[in-house]
Amino acid sequence: MYTRLLLLLLSAPVCAATITAVTTEFPPFQSAQPQPWGIALETARQLAKANGDTLDVRFLPWARAYQMAETTPGLMIFCLARTPQREAQFGWIGEIAPNDVTVWRLAARQEVNARNLDEARVWQLGATAGDVKMQYLLQQGFVLGQNLQESSDDLSNIRKLFARRIDLLPFSNHIVLRYRSAQAGLDSRLLQPAFTLTGLSQPLYLAFSPGTPATQLARYQASFRQLQKRGWIQQLTARYH
Repeated sequence: MYTRLLLLLLSAPVCAATITAVTTEFPPFQSAQPQPWGIALETARQLAKANGDTLDVRFLPWARAYQMAETTPGLMIFCLARTPQREAQFGWIGEIAPNDVTVWRLAARQEVNARNLDEARVWQLGATAGDVKMQYLLQQGFVLGQNLQESSDDLSNIRKLFARRIDLLPFSNHIVLRYRSAQAGLDSRLLQPAFTLTGLSQPLYLAFSPGTPATQLARYQASFRQLQKRGWIQQLTARYH
């Protein structure tokens, strides 16, 4: 019964729409420089095309992008970690990539020897405003202005780590860390993993905001499954890596 209903919904005629997508710099998944590109962005564009829609991508500071996605129905957001706290809030279109959250330090700073979050409390950590890592560190008792510093974007945090203005940096996805470091003219080989935050290592998704019509979400989920069958994401990943 459910399958028949879903097929009817997916086959019903729909009017073309402009889908607004919000995101932030996170290469190779999405970047605005020198022109919009990336694994997640190209996937989102292809999904919109498959549904007869147009995608309007807006690059914003992550805190603003996330706030808009929380409050504006019909908005797409990527890349969003699929955490238990967000599970019922967003409409999950499809997984773009698995995700590791590792805490990094400068390899030359052997004195920064924390092996877990408890040992890291005596050091300065950096995080991005509105990011799940910032929320997690606050929940774990880290205090802004004491052992936690806030930046508006990942690139600022990376620069702070290399400049020794922070001691440890939790960062999502080591591939992105390599890209972002290179953008800043910095060598990621000078960094070393201190420990992993396994509780935050959740997969990265394309998602719709709360209040998005169920029929729209279902259509995009079905289109995403078709891309998966074609090996779309694997092909993009191989190209950008």
